[in-house]
Amino acid sequence: MNSSQQCITLYQKKVLHLGAIVAKTQFGGYSLSLGEVVFALVKQGTLYLRGSEAMSHYLVNHPLTPFVFCKRGSAISLNYFKVDEMLWQDEVSLLKLSREAWRDAQNCRSYKQAHRRLKDLPNLGIRFETLLREVGIHTEEQLRQTGVEQSWMMMHERNKHLGLPTLFYLQGAVMGLHHAVLPLSIREELTAWHKEFTSRCTNKTTHNLRLLRAAI
Repeated sequence: MNSSQQCITLYQKKVLHLGAIVAKTQFGGYSLSLGEVVFALVKQGTLYLRGSEAMSHYLVNHPLTPFVFCKRGSAISLNYFKVDEMLWQDEVSLLKLSREAWRDAQNCRSYKQAHRRLKDLPNLGIRFETLLREVGIHTEEQLRQTGVEQSWMMMHERNKHLGLPTLFYLQGAVMGLHHAVLPLSIREELTAWHKEFTSRCTNKTTHNLRLLRAAI
């Protein structure tokens, strides 16, 4: 067990009341998350907590070093602050600042999700955002409520060139996945639906042609 792993284990014990904290590799160290919300980092055996309003008040009398990492030769400072020995030993303050760091991160995540544009979803981009807006779908929530198949049909009505891949793109966007890693069962389900839709369209076209010929 290296120094960072030891730090994580000790920290988890100190803030046990927060819940099950998950550690994942990031920035050459580890990110710590609770409910998939990252609120702390560990690098080279040192813990860094995400900034929050509570942290701002704490920093007034107890300055802490911000987390800095290098990217393409440039030093980038993040909104995370080093937990020094005094804070590490003050378990009451450590728990409070950890809880507030998590709450702030959670609120920030919720805000971004609520205000996220369609172009920011996986697989979409500006082109698909424009196509969706043309059929009255302007938000992620509207896309979810309309449903993947119905959204695709509305888009297809205006753009006949859209095919099966677009279905995969939309499904991936709703699930938060790149279309290439959609579960096989879902890909097969969408493929079957698309095949049936295409068949219905072909039959309808054939029927209309027969009626037209009969009228002539």
